[in-house]
Amino acid sequence: MKIKLFLTTIILTVLLYIATSYFFVNYTSSNLVESAKNAVSQSVSIYSRISEADKFDKIHKVESIAKNAKLIEALDPAKWEEVSEEVLSAFANEAIENDGKAKEGEVKRTELSPNAKAFVDKIETEMNVINQIYDYSDTIFVADTKGNIIAKNLDGIFKGVNLSNEKLFQAVMRGTANRDVMKIKGKTYLVSAAPIADKGNIIGIYFSADNVDSEAAKHAVASLYDESIFGNQQSKFYFGFFDKTSLLGSTLPTQLHESFKKFIKGNQDLIAKIDEENTKRHDMEIVLNGETFFASVSRHPSMSDNEDLFYLSLVSRDKLLEPLTAKRGTFTIVAVFLLIISLVLLYIFDEQNGRPVNKFMEGMLEIINGNIKFRFNNDAKGVEGNLNQNANMMIATILGERMPDKDKPTSIKK
Repeated sequence: MKIKLFLTTIILTVLLYIATSYFFVNYTSSNLVESAKNAVSQSVSIYSRISEADKFDKIHKVESIAKNAKLIEALDPAKWEEVSEEVLSAFANEAIENDGKAKEGEVKRTELSPNAKAFVDKIETEMNVINQIYDYSDTIFVADTKGNIIAKNLDGIFKGVNLSNEKLFQAVMRGTANRDVMKIKGKTYLVSAAPIADKGNIIGIYFSADNVDSEAAKHAVASLYDESIFGNQQSKFYFGFFDKTSLLGSTLPTQLHESFKKFIKGNQDLIAKIDEENTKRHDMEIVLNGETFFASVSRHPSMSDNEDLFYLSLVSRDKLLEPLTAKRGTFTIVAVFLLIISLVLLYIFDEQNGRPVNKFMEGMLEIINGNIKFRFNNDAKGVEGNLNQNANMMIATILGERMPDKDKPTSIKK
């Protein structure tokens, strides 16, 4: 009987543990995983909408700046025509020197003539003013109608660059401001551009560019974070930008950042498929550095087939479920503790209730073994007392003895 009770207690405790684990841990885990997948997918869609809204804001801004009277005055087409050959030649030599392609003594820095220097200084001064007051983008620059970059704020890393083959340049030269992905000097930018016109004639183009890098990814996360489901656990959510061959920037930790670079190189077929389907969203699970992530990828719209840019949104499945895994361990400890307590209480209960019966059985053995003078203690209390009084009455009846009236039970106690 005791073994059956112990086994029953163990089985009930195990069933309680399984039920609690399934309904709390597994059910919660399933809901959390589904919500995380939806949030990752939605974050890419939301960022696409944010980017589209930002595009129109940027276009409106560059259109306004391109109408700046001082900028138009600085970009005097007649003066530029006079000095363009000299300036572009000097810029080309400087670009070769800056890129480290020139051999010692092969290229000498050209000193600009007073007129050429005055033209360049005037337009670059105006660009710096615009950057400080009107346009806080990472870089701003101006190109002439042939696509030559002739002025940039602060530094001169774009000197010698020609944009005439860029789809964005060609579109804006037709008279309409626009925004597109553009690669310049090995870096990827989101570039907004507007025509600079004087008396109805386009005399140049104003460009405003933002780097697509890890800082841009951090800014994207900040704009998406309120839309996510992750409460105060923002560290589980990552965002990034990449092209067909490289990771441009992300909020991933260093090891995961490097691991995703390898993922890009090893999954060119997948990236080609995403590229072919344009802005369609792709949801998937990927493994980076041994960690499983829910991921969603979409292509940024671009005028050119070559200027590719993809958004990437990730959430760590492993880190998301870590608290539940820890709680599963807590449930196990609690279940074992409850099992031990239950067995101890069962043992104590069994001992307390079984002792009178065991004592009664010992007395019955005395009688069975021939000790007909043995009598049970009528003064015992509770169950033991009831058994003893009924047994003494039965013995007296069998032996034909007369029991004292005070020892006779008024009724058989059950």
